Parts: sequence; C-alpha cells; structure tokens
Amino acid sequence: MIAKLKARIPQIEFRSSRTEEAPSPITTYYLILVPVISLIIVGFIMVFSASTVRVIAQGENPYFAYVRNLLIMGAGVAFMLISMRIPQGFWRAVSPWVFLVTLGMQFLVGTSLGVASGGNTNWIQFPGIPFLIQPSESLKVGMAMFIGWVLTKRTVDRRNPVHVGVNVGIPLMFALGGVMLGHDLGTALIFVALAVGALAAAGIPEKWFLILGGVGSLFVAFALFSNQSRLARVISVLPGFRKPPDMSAPEQGDHALWALGSGGLTGVGPGASKEKWNYLAEAHTDFIFAILGEEMGLIGTMFVVVTFGVLVYGFYRLMTNHSSDYARIVTGGIGMWIGAQALVNMGAVVGLTPIIGVPLPLISTGGSAFIATCVGLGVVLSFARQDTGMEKAFGIRTLLRNPRK
Repeated sequence: MIAKLKARIPQIEFRSSRTEEAPSPITTYYLILVPVISLIIVGFIMVFSASTVRVIAQGENPYFAYVRNLLIMGAGVAFMLISMRIPQGFWRAVSPWVFLVTLGMQFLVGTSLGVASGGNTNWIQFPGIPFLIQPSESLKVGMAMFIGWVLTKRTVDRRNPVHVGVNVGIPLMFALGGVMLGHDLGTALIFVALAVGALAAAGIPEKWFLILGGVGSLFVAFALFSNQSRLARVISVLPGFRKPPDMSAPEQGDHALWALGSGGLTGVGPGASKEKWNYLAEAHTDFIFAILGEEMGLIGTMFVVVTFGVLVYGFYRLMTNHSSDYARIVTGGIGMWIGAQALVNMGAVVGLTPIIGVPLPLISTGGSAFIATCVGLGVVLSFARQDTGMEKAFGIRTLLRNPRK
C-alpha cells in the first residue's frame, strides 16, 4: 500500500510520525481557526449583553441595534472567509498598495473628516456614509503586510541596520505619526508591538531590539509627560501608587474589579450584570472583559484567556514553521498585534496595565476593529492553508480515504 502511494505521489516524503520533527501543519491551521471561531461566538453573546443598557438609554431598540452588530459580524466573517482563500502571492503583490491606502486614510483624521470622541480623534466620516470608519485598524493589517513585503525584497539586507531603518523604520514613523495625529497613544503602542513581532519573525539581530526599546521608551516618556491624564493612568497601576477606591467617586478600574469580584466562579448569569448599568462607561468595548467576568465568572474569563493563549501559540507555530519568509513575517506582526492588544485590554481590566482604550479583539463592539481583525486573521489562515507541508498532508489524507481515486 505504501509503495503504491509513493509511486502515485512521489513528491511527498514519507517519514515515521515518531521521527517527524516539524509540527503538523493541519494542527497549526486548527490551532488558529478554532480559537477564532470560539472568540467570535463569545463576542456574539457578550456584545448584546454589554450594549443593551447603553442602547436603551439612547432611546433605541436594543434588538434593532443588535441586528446592526450582527451585520457587522457577518461582514467580518465573510471577509475572513474570502481572505483565507486568496493566494499568498496576491497578498504579497498588493501589500505596498494596501499600506499606502490605509496610511492615507489614517491622515484624514486630521482633516474636517475626522471625528473626535473621548479625547481622541480616531474616526473619519465620509459625506453620505452613515457610519464611522476607524482607519488605524485597517492600517494595522497594511503595516504588517508592508513589513513582510519590504523585508523579503532582494535589495534589502535584514542584517543591515540602515536597510531596516530606512525600509521599516521610516514607514513605521509615518504610521505612528498618523495615529498620534488623533492623540491615540494606546493604538500607537500596539503598532510598535506589531512591528516588533514582524521584525522578530524576520530574524533581526537581538541587540537591535535593545536600541529599539531605548528609542521607544523615549517616545513613550514624551507622550506621557505631555499629557497629565495619560501619566496619571500609568502611575496608578505602579506598585505602591495605586490608591484604594473612593466609594464616593469610584473610577472605571474600580468598577471593573467589582464586576470581576461579584462574578465569582460561575458568574451571575448572562444579561444579569449590574456594572453595565452606566457604571462602566465603556462596558461594550474597553471593559467588556469585566462584564464577561461578572456574568460568566472565573470560568468564562479563564476560557477567554486560554483561548487567546492557544491562538497565539498557533501563530507561533505558523511563524516558525512556514516555508515562506513573507508569511512568517506577516504572521509575526499580526500575531503580536492581536496578542498584545488582548493582553493590554485584559490587563487594564484587572489593574495590571494602564487603561489605554484598546478593544478586546473579536469580542468588543466595533465595526472597523472587528472587520480589520477578521481580514488580518483571514490573511494568516490563507498562509496556513496554502503552506506546502499542509497541502501535502491534506493530499495524503484524501488519498488514504479514497485510494482508488
């Protein structure tokens, strides 16, 4: 039987499973796909629960508002399904154009099209379009794809700091400048994490990251000391500086911890949260993890934490074993973006990191964020589907099931 298989598909190398060193590409694919589906389902439930009170307070029908969220989620899933079926060569070819278009859109926040909310100008609204667009979310996808494209050009030496600085550093500075034009330091830090993940996947010498860390620290320090509100939020989470809650005027972090504490092990039940009743101002976005903990308890929060951990591990497996440099670099960037953003969001809810206003990927309410994240995940899944090793594995399984075909 084995001899016949070798004769019919000689390009496949048969090795014993005990001596196989490379991880199964099919397992890697599902280590990404299954957590993504699981998180979308959790978001499907929690968005309705966390946003109902806010919608009613605005005089709207919560079910009608939820239909809009369902349409957004449906669009995001559709884009992900389409993206994961597009060949890697197409993504690589359009990478610079995706980056330039999204970067151009980001700078529109500084024009009359920009819309401010909560102290940041993160959104734009085109005339005649009834919804807002957050260009920084799509720029994350464009940035990851661009770094992968530029670092795989034959004219770029990844071991040359000048080459990397010019080809990656300058575009990254433009992206950070566009984001800071809207005063959004939290999103800017996610961009830095994205770039670090992509550069690490590209095999950049480790000593360079010390230099990048020093430069980045100066940038963050300047951004913090130029805004007292940001500085206060950072100081509040440092050991020895955190103040006990003021019962007469508790802060958002206090309400978040109370929500988690009242949830206990199993939670108060879906829809039964008390903190979402205008105590947590951003219960449907930045603090949706707190509402999840209150309604689903420690079991629900640990499920989400573990699911994100499995997803990041899937990214790592793909990044370290894919046959394409471009796929590895882009996966490193997107994986660091999603992992860092999830960690920062959940860390802010439990008081370990400052509250910098970034949503929980795939769970928080948000049209631009959800769709952009789905597209980024679709790109990564397309790499996993089309990896040479994975195609061989699928070919073997199909032939074993139908040996006469």
